[in-house]
Amino acid sequence: MPGETELTTAYSSKVAGDLERNVAEQERIRVEVARLTAELDELMHDHGVLLNLQKALQVGTSESDRRVPRQKNGNAEKGARNSGEGKVTLVELIRDHLAASDAPCSASEVTTVLSEQHRDRHIQTTVVRTSLENLVAKGRARRIKRGSSVFYTAATPAP
Repeated sequence: MPGETELTTAYSSKVAGDLERNVAEQERIRVEVARLTAELDELMHDHGVLLNLQKALQVGTSESDRRVPRQKNGNAEKGARNSGEGKVTLVELIRDHLAASDAPCSASEVTTVLSEQHRDRHIQTTVVRTSLENLVAKGRARRIKRGSSVFYTAATPAP
């Protein structure tokens, strides 16, 4: 039965080769699935970020639509504050608080006071801090550093 041995050897060799190719193809597909999964995860993350940005832009647009557009003369600002047509902006509230305050205030102190005075508004410390820094950049407030703490006061008007 020498012919059967040759045939068995040939089939065994063929099956062994097929098994090796099958294992290699499985590994190639596993790598491709892992790559595609990572790509999908990244796209899903980007999608979430884009949705949050879209929501923030819609909220920002709807809030700015409710405010009265600012006019150039100084009396228009007072009218917008008192007319009830436009909501007083957070920057205006911060500027007014600094002007009324006798002592320098931290961002968290400003947030606490404004949150108590305006319970209908959700005021965040990070937003207040950014607004304070913008006021400093525009020369409408002063920054005072004491150690690692930062305090703000209203800028004194030039004579």
